[in-house]
Amino acid sequence: MKILDKVEKVNELLSRKECLLNVEFEGATPTKEEVKEFICKSLKADEKLSVVRKVEAGFGSSVAKVDLYIYDDADSMVRLEEYTMHKKIRENLAKQEEARKKAEEEAAAAKKAAEEAKAAAEEASE
Repeated sequence: MKILDKVEKVNELLSRKECLLNVEFEGATPTKEEVKEFICKSLKADEKLSVVRKVEAGFGSSVAKVDLYIYDDADSMVRLEEYTMHKKIRENLAKQEEARKKAEEEAAAAKKAAEEAKAAAEEASE
């Protein structure tokens, strides 16, 4: 990845820097996390205080438009990003809960099948 151009605006009211970047990449469009990691290393910004709002690449293009916010402190970030952060957390927790229930059901079914096989083997040996 490579940053082609950058427009940076300081928003003192919201305690953040708003960066609009064009990022060149190879292959598939990078995820928000990959872009965030790369840009934060390039700009020497704290990843924990940065939020990638959008990564947008045109069809067949190897250049993506990226909207990135770099907050001055964690309180400002939590206050302004709270809704989207909570929404993502709820979605992830729901997915984890669903996967856990499915794993428990599969384990119970496997245990029941093993018990039935053991009982059938005992009856056959008698």
